Amino acid sequence: MLCRNISFFRHIRCRSTFILTSSPLTPSSSASPLEHGGRLHAIAQQYNRPVADWLDVSTGIAPESYPLPDLPSSAWHRLPEVTPSFLKAASDYYGCDSLLPIAGSQSVIQHLPAIVSRAGRKPSRVWVPHPGYKEHEKAWTDAGIQVYRYRHLPHLTTLTSGDIVVVINPNNPTGKLEERATLATLQEQLHALNGLLLIDEAFMDCTPEHSMLQSLHGENLLVLRSAGKFFGLAGLRAGFLFASRQWRERCSAVLGPWQINGPALHVLESAFNDVSWQSAQRSQLNESALWLGNLLTTHFGVKCSGTPLFCTMPHPRAPDLFAAFCAEGVYPRLTDENDALRFGMVTVSQRPRLAQVVGRVSGVMERP
Repeated sequence: MLCRNISFFRHIRCRSTFILTSSPLTPSSSASPLEHGGRLHAIAQQYNRPVADWLDVSTGIAPESYPLPDLPSSAWHRLPEVTPSFLKAASDYYGCDSLLPIAGSQSVIQHLPAIVSRAGRKPSRVWVPHPGYKEHEKAWTDAGIQVYRYRHLPHLTTLTSGDIVVVINPNNPTGKLEERATLATLQEQLHALNGLLLIDEAFMDCTPEHSMLQSLHGENLLVLRSAGKFFGLAGLRAGFLFASRQWRERCSAVLGPWQINGPALHVLESAFNDVSWQSAQRSQLNESALWLGNLLTTHFGVKCSGTPLFCTMPHPRAPDLFAAFCAEGVYPRLTDENDALRFGMVTVSQRPRLAQVVGRVSGVMERP
């Protein structure tokens, strides 16, 4: 069955297991960091427009942040300490207590080869989604491991002993959502091959019912979650690794102590406990994504995909569109493949400006 776009604000679901393979990727240069969204000052300088005059939609960070609580002075004075109350709040929010607090999921992604090596594993191949968050690919190619890209999950007949499969669920930037049952089957297949399944759920907060944390088990499953995107607190640099005790211990040994700072621990504990705010945030993000998807489709005549935190619009002239939006002071994310623009959500008060710019840009760009 082919993937289908269910709606503008819900993820694409895919039950297909067809595979697109290629030759192993060439190791990239560690001295050349990848570019991401959020480079507002650099973009402002490039287009000679003051930073304050921009509408930054280049990230998948919620536009409305969790209101910061008052912080005790000890949050600044003492070394960070992960308390039982923090662990309970996080466990209740994610529905799983097999967690390790980390300084954002990126802190684990870049160290995964070292963490896996600490377990005595020597993977022969790593499978990464294409398109997808490129830091996964970079970490393994820099470590000298053969990396293969896939558009649909690798089939059992394609996998070999010791393979590692990385799944970004929902995918960034396509929003494709793999079914839990499909991932559970893949985990079983990899277990029989002494392989490992790594799932990056950075954008899962709006649809927690699809998370693999509801059935976390076994020694060959690792799940990453980001705490900054849904709560609009990316500057805290906080996330979690969910895995067996052995994997958490290996990860902790590689990353070192004090992964999350004291103020972040206090803010997140409050946010995790605030169920009513979470419900309102999910409703607002869903409504915003529906509005944004309709806006882009109406003006550009293309079907968008994504999640409640971003909307991705494919276009054959994506680089030209990117430049046109930036010339108007709107900063989207040009995908790494240069074939689409990804837009983050905006507040209700920012909608008129974005709608006006979309109208002007679409008026000078022919439809695909």
